[in-house]
Amino acid sequence: MFLGRSDETAILNKYYESGENSLIVLYGRTGIGKTSLIKNFAKDKPFFYYCSAQASDRHQISIFTEAVKNQIGFYSVDEQKDVDVLSYDALFALTKRIPGDMKLVIIDEFQNIIKQNKEFMDSVIKLAGGEFFDEKVMVVLLSSSISWIENGLVSSIGSSALKITEFIKLKELSFVDTVRMFPGYSVPDSMMIYAITGGVPGYMAKLTDKLSVKENICNNILGGDSFLRQEGSAYIKEELRETSLYNTILKYIAQGANKLNELHALTGFGRDKISVYLKNLSEREIVEKVFSYESDGREYTRKGLYRIKCGFTEFWFRYIYGRESQLEVMSPSDFFDTYIAPDINHFALEAFIKVGTEYIALMDSMGRLPAKIVRTGRWWGKNGDIDIIGVSHDQKYVIGKCCWLNDTFKFSDFEELMYNINLAKIGKDYIYLFSKGGFDRELKEFAEENSNINLISLNDL
Repeated sequence: MFLGRSDETAILNKYYESGENSLIVLYGRTGIGKTSLIKNFAKDKPFFYYCSAQASDRHQISIFTEAVKNQIGFYSVDEQKDVDVLSYDALFALTKRIPGDMKLVIIDEFQNIIKQNKEFMDSVIKLAGGEFFDEKVMVVLLSSSISWIENGLVSSIGSSALKITEFIKLKELSFVDTVRMFPGYSVPDSMMIYAITGGVPGYMAKLTDKLSVKENICNNILGGDSFLRQEGSAYIKEELRETSLYNTILKYIAQGANKLNELHALTGFGRDKISVYLKNLSEREIVEKVFSYESDGREYTRKGLYRIKCGFTEFWFRYIYGRESQLEVMSPSDFFDTYIAPDINHFALEAFIKVGTEYIALMDSMGRLPAKIVRTGRWWGKNGDIDIIGVSHDQKYVIGKCCWLNDTFKFSDFEELMYNINLAKIGKDYIYLFSKGGFDRELKEFAEENSNINLISLNDL
């Protein structure tokens, strides 16, 4: 089932139907759905596709040639002899034989080629620039290396980067997409799946609504032969060296150590060393540093907090890493009951806040908020947090608070929010309260008397 990605598909179709040459870079983390998107886009179009290997330059061009031979074919003896000496120029020139007025050429994980042969990009630019033939061509380059695309691509290809028509970055699917992917689940169960997978399609595809959430975790994450059992570790190994040090830092962040001094005290690593590691983790979007909404209530604000960005990575380091021995000697069900079940609601809270934030953003984009938001944030207080803050041009505040740990959002929770708003010294013009279940009678009555207070249950979402 292919869900979401309507905006990205529309962009790709726009360039394909434009009748002009284009060069698109489509990138995002492993498992985010780049190849699924491009296959869905290309399913009714003639195209050439090549997924590059981590190989030497000579071997790379050999297997590239084999792909050309299989998909396009060599039509003369001269083309077939001594394929090892063929250049990327010669190979790309053969894509003229792709049927149709627009030649679609897709190169997956293209960074593997450039890291061995920087001249490859010159050939791509020639192809996209129409130097090999008169027909129009659309080149799509895919990459799973976010850090390299955003921090290393320009230095690798120089001025050729100016020839790139568009960058498309794939992000995680939304909660709504998760609900659609698991139609047999209740909304709370869909929320739990959204929290565990972080909205990464490659992880969601390993789970099924034919099993309960617990059964999915036991069978498809904790099970000894399951793909996701080692995925947390595998993803870090794929992205970084010195994995043992990164694993240590991630484990402590997953346990709630979110400040540099806390990580220094727990790991014993020097602050400078930790800063470098955190920078590398941030560049790969494994960790993010979050800052509190800037307000006049600075003395009550926590600053510079680190957290794991992907839900599944946090899940893996929070519950599995460091407990592999227990997992080997316990059944998955007993392991779940002992280590995961008592804490999983706390784990899912962050995902619920993300969904509330998505809701406010969607309502804003549809013009259904009482104020048009121009600035957003979140306030991290020493005595409590404000989950969602939106501010309009005329300084009208849209405030959101999410209650996940308790089934009922109580009036006392609302009073605590008002207290933190006062500490933050921000406005409270419009209030949106999100609840896993419902709201107590006192809060319902108060909301009926105050039109600026909106009560939204999980099912309403």
